[in-house]
Amino acid sequence: MKTYRTAAQWLELLQQRSNFKGTNIEFCQQHNVSIATYYKQRALLVKQQLSVPEQTSNATQSRFIQLKQTTTVICAH
Repeated sequence: MKTYRTAAQWLELLQQRSNFKGTNIEFCQQHNVSIATYYKQRALLVKQQLSVPEQTSNATQSRFIQLKQTTTVICAH
């Protein structure tokens, strides 16, 4: 029987892995998760964390800079 987990449940489960002393296979067996699903969910979490920009109130913490482009046209008569 398959167990369906929400994104929040996967996040919690993957966080529990850091405290587990055994292998990934042992962890998956203990939590009734296939090893393939474990790796897939872990990859999805990493991808999601990389694609979500951090919201900062301080502009100096951003990795981006704001540019203003101006164009000057000189007409010769």
